[in-house]
Amino acid sequence: MFNLATSLIAACLIAGQAPEPDADIAIIIDDIGYDYANGRDAVELNHLFAYAVLPFSPYAKDLARLANRLGKNVIVHLPMEADSHNHALGPGALLMEMSELEIGTAVSNSVAAVPYAVGINNHMGSRMTRETDAMTWLMRAIHEHGKLFFVDSRTTSDSVAFRSALAADVAATKRDVFIDNVKSRDAIEQQLSVLIDRARTNGHALGIAHPHAVTVDVLRSWQPEESGVRIIPLEQYVVNYRRDSDGRNINTPEKLSGPAPATECGDEREHASATKYPDAPGQRTKHP
Repeated sequence: MFNLATSLIAACLIAGQAPEPDADIAIIIDDIGYDYANGRDAVELNHLFAYAVLPFSPYAKDLARLANRLGKNVIVHLPMEADSHNHALGPGALLMEMSELEIGTAVSNSVAAVPYAVGINNHMGSRMTRETDAMTWLMRAIHEHGKLFFVDSRTTSDSVAFRSALAADVAATKRDVFIDNVKSRDAIEQQLSVLIDRARTNGHALGIAHPHAVTVDVLRSWQPEESGVRIIPLEQYVVNYRRDSDGRNINTPEKLSGPAPATECGDEREHASATKYPDAPGQRTKHP
């Protein structure tokens, strides 16, 4: 059954014009840095997406600089201890055994390793983001860097990261929809529809995707404005929607949407294909 908003969209499309956007979407592409070809394809997409770069990955600096040249936001994709698959964390990971000083040093080193970073989100972290002490120490470290914001990727529904960020006076928001946990065109298109519906219901929504070839292909032809939503830079999204008058994120549902992740990270690092770019810097390094 069509509601009024759906009917208006349909009428506009029949008339040959897209509806005036009345909702905002931001999308983060995670796991940038280990596959130059897929990473570059993702960065060159014709939307103002944000790119979460794994610190100390072989192409971190090159792809962060490219994103910045294209006017797109770069953030640090900070590895954090998970309940499983911790072999995939990579260098610079935050671990439960670390002291506050060690966490602060690790954050500083990771921020320095990603040029033009304006924020941080968690890579994996299902265990660590549940721990109040660890998140308090993390947010203190982020606060010391000044204008960095934090995005809770919400790899667990029990995450306290967002609440800890607000308590430390760190600008923050959190993920609404995982877009490509199922790597098929139909599933990705369905999740993009969920993201649009969430944005139209709440006025805004934040999605997370990965530089899988199929994801990049779907996003290359995606036209969200035809559904009455606009893509805005992540930095602007955080400013516009980070909290309400009670210090809570505006209209962000607490329930995780979409299928639960089979793992907490993409596979672009483990299965990097041969680069198609002759100007690719250096040689690809396998993830340890």
